[in-house]
Amino acid sequence: MGNVEIPTGYVVNVVLGLMIVTIMVTLISVLLGSLRKTKALNQLEIMTDELDRQRKENIRLQDELKRIISMDKILFASMIRLTSRLNPKEIARETTSLLVEYLHAEEIAILLADNRARRLTIVDQRGLQDDWIPKLVYELDNGERKGKAGVCFEKKLPIGERESRVLNIKEPYPVFSPTVCFPLFYQNKSFGVIAITRKGDMTERERNLIGVVSSIVGVALNNTQSFADITYTAQTDPLTELFNIGYFKEVLADELNRAKRFQHVLSVTIIDLDNFKLYNDTYGHQAGDQLLVQTARIFRKHFDTTDTIARYGGDEFIVMCPEMSKGDVAKVVDDLRHSLETYDFTRGTDKINVTFSAGIASFPDDGMNTKDLIKSADSALYDAKDAGKNIVKTYQPRVEKI
Repeated sequence: MGNVEIPTGYVVNVVLGLMIVTIMVTLISVLLGSLRKTKALNQLEIMTDELDRQRKENIRLQDELKRIISMDKILFASMIRLTSRLNPKEIARETTSLLVEYLHAEEIAILLADNRARRLTIVDQRGLQDDWIPKLVYELDNGERKGKAGVCFEKKLPIGERESRVLNIKEPYPVFSPTVCFPLFYQNKSFGVIAITRKGDMTERERNLIGVVSSIVGVALNNTQSFADITYTAQTDPLTELFNIGYFKEVLADELNRAKRFQHVLSVTIIDLDNFKLYNDTYGHQAGDQLLVQTARIFRKHFDTTDTIARYGGDEFIVMCPEMSKGDVAKVVDDLRHSLETYDFTRGTDKINVTFSAGIASFPDDGMNTKDLIKSADSALYDAKDAGKNIVKTYQPRVEKI
């Protein structure tokens, strides 16, 4: 067989085809590599951004944790201060300051009940107009003047906007419409209300915080009442409800120090009812007790609130009058003697007149301390008794005969 001759053009075309295929393969490989590199770079950037975001979030969380820890320390310190207070107004001020630190509130008011628990008045606040505060009184016996605060006090439950709509509560004062009220109580004793006005809903943490604060304030207010009851019992004569002699001597010592510092006079008078034993023997000890109670009431009407009246013991009374001389006190006591003498203490068909004798001594002339001053007043009282009773005597120093 003869040799087959391949056309030159065919060979060229094959070579060119192979070269094109090779170039295409190379280009595709380069392109794929570039895409893989770009994708890797993009993934790296994404990972870098994510790590940076997480780092910033960690820093934010750490700052928030520090803030919460700091606030919790403040809260704990405030709670300690609250429970150590023994004055309702101090407790109210402490509570307001604490809530201002934690809540974004426009208005905060602490309302406490009066002794009869029939009305609530504001004792401390933030954000209210001062000229309106005395007028914001919530009457518990008047349905139109209760508002959320009054209902909250009576039910011992938090009252917010939802509860207000359900119970159809109307606010009596347009200048103060609290968003939510929390009761201040301990066991079965209600003391008052925390009333708060703010925009927006409260978070669960905020509501829990106010709940904890109101509970602790309730305990603190109960402590003040218990302390007041104990103090009253320790200072007061149970029959006449005047001060007892122990408390009188404490006050007298304080007033004497003040009189020495500011160079003021101070007088003490001891008053002893005349013939009280005979009255007791005639009408009985219960009648005698009632006579002492009535006499104590009359005494209160004749002395100023700055004076201190105490039961000295039995049928004796003692009174301290700051910044009054013996002569001035003698006029007051003599007026009292006249009022008592003409007072009708009728028992059945018997018309009874009660009289007393009194002795008066003054600082600095008649004594520089409580013991000497009381001793001088007592000496003057004996002079009054010796002079025939129903008389007022001022202390006169004894002049020894040579």
